Amino acid sequence: MGPRRTHRKSRNGCPQCKARRLKCDERYPCTNCVKHAIHCEYMAPNEPQQGSDYETVSVTPVSTASPVPQPPTQPQIPSQPQGHPHMDPVSNVGTISANSHLHHDGVVSEPEQKPTLFGIFPSDIQGPPIRDQEDWALDLELMHHWCTSTSSTIVAREDVRHVWRVIMPMEGYSSRYVMHGLLALAALHRSSLVPSQQEKERYIKASAFHINSGLAEFRELIAVPLNNRNWQPVFCFASMINVILLATPTRLGVSKLPAPISNVVDMFANLNGLQALMEPFLHSIRKTQLAPMVNSIWLVDPEIIPSPAQVSQSLLPPDTWVQASNLHHFIDSYVFPRMETQSSHGSAVNPQPTNDSSDLRSHYKVALESFERACRSMELAGLNIERGTIFLFAHTLSKEFHHELEAHEPAALVILAHYCVLVQLVDDIWYMRGMASQLLEDIEKYIRPEFQEWLVWPRQWVYERR
Repeated sequence: MGPRRTHRKSRNGCPQCKARRLKCDERYPCTNCVKHAIHCEYMAPNEPQQGSDYETVSVTPVSTASPVPQPPTQPQIPSQPQGHPHMDPVSNVGTISANSHLHHDGVVSEPEQKPTLFGIFPSDIQGPPIRDQEDWALDLELMHHWCTSTSSTIVAREDVRHVWRVIMPMEGYSSRYVMHGLLALAALHRSSLVPSQQEKERYIKASAFHINSGLAEFRELIAVPLNNRNWQPVFCFASMINVILLATPTRLGVSKLPAPISNVVDMFANLNGLQALMEPFLHSIRKTQLAPMVNSIWLVDPEIIPSPAQVSQSLLPPDTWVQASNLHHFIDSYVFPRMETQSSHGSAVNPQPTNDSSDLRSHYKVALESFERACRSMELAGLNIERGTIFLFAHTLSKEFHHELEAHEPAALVILAHYCVLVQLVDDIWYMRGMASQLLEDIEKYIRPEFQEWLVWPRQWVYERR
């Protein structure tokens, strides 16, 4: 029998581990607290005591603070270098992203790692701050605001509002991360309403606290396969994260998206990740109290049946289907850069499609079909469009098409510009306000002059409806 292994004795562990007589690993939050989904109050030796509510959360768009180590079960995701404002979907820092590459403006960012639902949530964000005993008063205020105001602004249909107002808080009773997500959204909505900058920062800090606290438990939960007991609260929290992503300017305390094209691609990737995560349970949703959330969006089968007569009864532009047809002709005849390069080295007058270009064209055609599917659902919705309908466009987009958007390929930007018209239809809601025009303005900066004519229709229906 070998010698007994020695260990370091310390009295600096968190109060929670001391009370439960457990060995604390002296990190924030500690592994034991994360494992048992309880609030950790560890403070490193010589660290000054915090004196105000939510004091450790920064509200500036760029942070230079070192990331706080996370428990070993959570993979570390590298942060984006300063200067490339990709959207960090869950902290209030506007520079963290795991998906980037060489851009046309010469900015070299980190290796490509397009996120799924797991990868888009950074694990190196700052943990929740130590809270004062009086913080419960602000949480009660936020809960009241959720029930009386915020829950009615997230969606349009009354049956879906009932889910957000009643069903989700009930899920939060047994799943604390759902309650944190709910309070985070209420805080963001409240910050968009108050005129005082000091009050705005107070609610933004509260929102950051609840986002981080919810994610601490959520990350551990999705690290293992979901089951019939926990998929419903996961669906609720992921739905909240989608809205929080859309409310990025409010969350950062700024007026515009930091990098609209990249930010929107990150939203698309998050939606794809949610769909992959929930795939085994999609058919079950319609049998639960969450059914209105999907019934209000998926109004049409994948097989699209054009019905121009109904366009006049909806909010869509009257020539929507004509423009969709024009886009198909545009993509069919579009010469991809690879074909252009090959033809410059050959003798043929007309470049011949290669296997690579044909494969790439198929991704563009899928994007067009997704655009038509979203249009068809909006056509059927009439004057009462559910906000989530516009993201039907994102559900079937491939990673290859995401790459084309981030590389600012002209044909991809043309399709995205037409998508801006659909986004503009729901511009009246607080977390979507200005998104369509900001995205189109960003597209105009990168589109080449010979493709400007394809922006005439989007400009007409986005800028004139502001």
